[in-house]
Amino acid sequence: MKLVETDSPHGDEEVAEVPRPPRPERRRVYVSLAVTMTVLAATVLAVYLLAPKRDNELLNAALEAHREGGPYELDHPSATELSAWSVGVVGHKVPWPERTGLEVIGTRRLQILKRSAALVRYELGADEITLLVLRARDAPPRRYHRTEGPELAVSWRRGPWTFVVVGPADHAGAWRRQFGAP
Repeated sequence: MKLVETDSPHGDEEVAEVPRPPRPERRRVYVSLAVTMTVLAATVLAVYLLAPKRDNELLNAALEAHREGGPYELDHPSATELSAWSVGVVGHKVPWPERTGLEVIGTRRLQILKRSAALVRYELGADEITLLVLRARDAPPRRYHRTEGPELAVSWRRGPWTFVVVGPADHAGAWRRQFGAP
């Protein structure tokens, strides 16, 4: 027994070709480009909307810690205690400023961007100044200045260290010289 499909042409029957409109030559390229640009724009927009801005995170943390004050891990440490504490916090000996006219009020460890930073609160005359020290990761030297209300924050690099000092903006000349801030 032989099966024959009824819809297919048999023998000398001709099938009329179905006319189709002409296709633009570059339609597939334009569609691919449009999809790629849409995905790229959506990715960039999502990163800017969902990821927090981390510019000057050290300055933000130093200003916040300066406003907080205590409690401290060490109260009024000596120079030897401060040096030993800083080795325990950041892993190396930190070049702290000379103590002429400065009295250390207290020290505290901070976590900034998943890294340990040493915070020391000094007293210079009637002013309280906060110094934050972090081992630098990036290569280029960077300097930042920010004034927020009555406080001035200055960030600079010295060798492998990033320093941030926060104090009253009115007396900035005195404490900037004392800490070697630019």
